[in-house]
Amino acid sequence: MNKIASIIIGIIAIGNVIYSFWKYSDSIEFFGFEINVWIYRIFWSLIAFGMLYDKFRKKRAMNN
Repeated sequence: MNKIASIIIGIIAIGNVIYSFWKYSDSIEFFGFEINVWIYRIFWSLIAFGMLYDKFRKKRAMNN
């Protein structure tokens, strides 16, 4: 995935995690299924970490 897409997806994922703290609910509808809010947060946190890690890994590879 290119650098810009990784950054955009990472930022959107971080935004979803942060926004989920303002919605005071025990479950969230995700792809038509109700899931626990902590599973939702973990899912989006993993996506954010993966996208941003991919971006920084590629940046480090370009510097070497």
